[in-house]
Amino acid sequence: MDTRPGKASIRAMIRSLALVFGVAAALAGCQQDKQNPNWGDNGPRPVGASAATSNAPAGSVEDRLARVERRLDKITGFLKQAVPPKIDENAVYGIPLDPADPVRGPADAKVTIVEAYEFLCPYCAMVAPTVDQLLAEYPKDVRVASKYFLIHGEPAMASGQAACAAAKQGKYQDFESTLWKKAWPAPGQPSVKEHLTAEGTAAIAAELGLDMKRYQADVDGDCKEWLSRSMRTLQQFGAGGTPTFYVNGRVTQAGNLAGFKRVIDEEIKKADEAIKGGVKQAEYYEKVIVGKGEKEARMVSPFDD
Repeated sequence: MDTRPGKASIRAMIRSLALVFGVAAALAGCQQDKQNPNWGDNGPRPVGASAATSNAPAGSVEDRLARVERRLDKITGFLKQAVPPKIDENAVYGIPLDPADPVRGPADAKVTIVEAYEFLCPYCAMVAPTVDQLLAEYPKDVRVASKYFLIHGEPAMASGQAACAAAKQGKYQDFESTLWKKAWPAPGQPSVKEHLTAEGTAAIAAELGLDMKRYQADVDGDCKEWLSRSMRTLQQFGAGGTPTFYVNGRVTQAGNLAGFKRVIDEEIKKADEAIKGGVKQAEYYEKVIVGKGEKEARMVSPFDD
């Protein structure tokens, strides 16, 4: 979960720090002045009145505050480099579906969830049952389109290509379910990596009765290209890790069933209004979400005005 403060709170914090530091500097300066031997009953003595020199900060309180603010500007500059921009979660993104994307749920669903996932990702394994439950609770209204996002590099490629090949034979759901169970048998425990290799995924495909000649041709051909297309699309729309979910184009960080359902219910209401207005249900995602949504990620910094 992203727990970084919002831009308004950061700017308020910087202003507060500037005020505190400015006042503290002013108060410290006054104390130093009054303790200085050059300070007389009616204020500072003229230069040369004492052999000692004043250690008081130069300038007025406003000058000192301005110097503190300049220093804070430098600190903010460093923070901007250290805290990268994040995707604008208030936008709706028109993420197109690829013909090779594995899709579960009805083609005319009112809500399309685009899932960025990877089989070597432990968090994807943990949230997979939640995704299954959503599909079970919204059998007519929700579909999930899966796009592969490589986090662990080459070791994660074989399972992604295998899932794509299974989808081409109508076996994606069975393949995915079996692979999660074999590769991640216990939540929070390390994966059983032999099931995620080319040999391990091929064994699952054979166990599920896939045409293995066709399977291997797809793994070596279009499914390898699908992985590349998935990566490009997800990067275009700001995905930075797995799992990432876009619910009818809205980036959703919900990690639990209730959080997902709240967003889904909102999107069903929007879809119902559009359908009442004449949009065909089967065309809703393509026409309203993809057609009118942002064509690439809008990134925002917590330091922006």
